[in-house]
Amino acid sequence: MSKLVVLGGNGFLGRRICQAGINAGFQVTSLSRSGKPPKLTPLENKTWIEKVDWKSADIFQPNSYKDELKDAKSVIHSLGILLENQNYKSSINSNSSILNEFSNFLKPSNPLTKTSFNSYESINRDSAVLLAETFQETTTSSNPSFVYISADKGFPGLPKGYINSKREAEQELSSLSNLRSIFIRPGFMFDEVSNQDNLRTSIKKFVDLANWGNQSCLGGKIPILNEFIRPTISTQRVAQAIIYRIQDPDFNGVVSLEDLLEK
Repeated sequence: MSKLVVLGGNGFLGRRICQAGINAGFQVTSLSRSGKPPKLTPLENKTWIEKVDWKSADIFQPNSYKDELKDAKSVIHSLGILLENQNYKSSINSNSSILNEFSNFLKPSNPLTKTSFNSYESINRDSAVLLAETFQETTTSSNPSFVYISADKGFPGLPKGYINSKREAEQELSSLSNLRSIFIRPGFMFDEVSNQDNLRTSIKKFVDLANWGNQSCLGGKIPILNEFIRPTISTQRVAQAIIYRIQDPDFNGVVSLEDLLEK
């Protein structure tokens, strides 16, 4: 049974990667600051959670996780921030006033409050490179794969630092010749199981409506709209695509949003 290590395995996407890995027969270890499993909805099947090894680690302290990488066949970096505003994750999943949470979501960050835990450069780029370098130095597996959760494109209102940090990480990771690097580029993600009425759900509905209008009414013929109006995708589909790619020993490179949406 091949070992799969997921950094950020209890996060929004990370939990679905762990679940898909267990379902595919992998030995899965999740590393996160808390080391705790995620909270699932009451109706979800939780049997897979007991099969994951949930451990605590600090991404910027390789000694806290390097032993877990030695026998890993694949490592997945599922950490990242969309905004440097530290409150955005709680806002996007909040069930309170949509208008109030949307204003909190868009609130700009204070440059003076940036730390290693809330800057694009540190979380989206440096942590991934550090993890990959540590994996490269410690792994004993043949043809090891490293998966980086990148992004499809930026969109209006989102700081350029977000997409820039993702592309910079891809470039640096591509230079690590001893790893089979895989770059996953999803768009706005939602969870198929969660049906809560929160800001994430509202954004999904808006993006889906805009994409439907662009494709159905305009025929997708306006290039600039096609750049900014992109389909949403479920975390389950992204997770399944990741497992599929790491199981292909010859695959490396970019997996675009269009690739992820293929059935």
